[in-house]
Order: sequence, then C-alpha cells, then structure tokens
Amino acid sequence: MPDPIGPFDMMEPDPTRPSVESDQHHEPGAVRALARGLVRRCPRCGAGDLFARRLRIRERCPRCGLRLEREEGGFLGAMTLNYLATTLAWGVFLAVWLVVALPGVAIAPLTLASLAFVALFPLVFFPVSKTLWAAVDYLVVRASPDYRERDAAERRSGNGGPR
Repeated sequence: MPDPIGPFDMMEPDPTRPSVESDQHHEPGAVRALARGLVRRCPRCGAGDLFARRLRIRERCPRCGLRLEREEGGFLGAMTLNYLATTLAWGVFLAVWLVVALPGVAIAPLTLASLAFVALFPLVFFPVSKTLWAAVDYLVVRASPDYRERDAAERRSGNGGPR
C-alpha cells in the first residue's frame, strides 16, 4: 500500500543532503514511520545502525541526517513509552501467571518474578522506545511549515548531516 502524499511531497529535494529513497518519492506515511521506529530504524529513510552503543542512540541518522534526539530532555517521551510498554507487558505477564497458577497462587515466587520482569523489560525495550519516540517526534516536527528549511539550515550551519 503506497504512503499517502503529504504537503511537502512536491518540494524540491535539498541538494545539501545525500539523496535517499524517501526523498526520491516522498516522506513516509505515519504508519510506515512508526513501523520503522518499532524495528529500530530511522523513521525518515529506514536506515539501521542508529545506536552508537546498546543504550546510546546517535544524535543523527547516519544516512539521511535526521536528528534523532531533537533537544535536551527529549528522552522523556521515550521514557514514557518505555514505562507504558513495561506496564502493559507486566499486566500480560501477571494475567498469564494467574491463569496458570490458579487456584493456588504462590505470592513469593510471583513477587520475585514480577520484580525481575519489571527490572529487565525496560532495558530490553529501551532501544525500541528511543526509535519509536524519534518516529513520533519526526511526525510532529515534519508537520511544521518550515520543516524542510529548518532541517536544511541546520545541516548548512554544521549542526548536523551525515557523519
């Protein structure tokens, strides 16, 4: 299913940015950008390798130069997504445990398993929460009328672009 045409699709591509597939056609739709975030890829171009280390996201996409963390404190959205996913996953974990263990639920093993789950799940989900939040941020920022001009100006001033 092709992505819907957005308001910036007919604009000239930025000559200072290397050509990528998304520029040749159009910006990805919301579903595609969010799906890319879920699989730890750049929401704009779909490139991987967005993490310098396991828990450290790069400042920009190495392929298209999209800023992945727009500002200081931009991690709060990713932290909220991580908290929400952990809470939902623990609820499923608890429901499955109770279905299997009823009618005699042992509280001590359930408590220990729950503590381990809520300690480890956020660490495992952290990279996904970062790229998913980058996708949400990208979708919000690209709706701004000055999105292309601001992005191009940042690269020209030396504040970004592929490294």
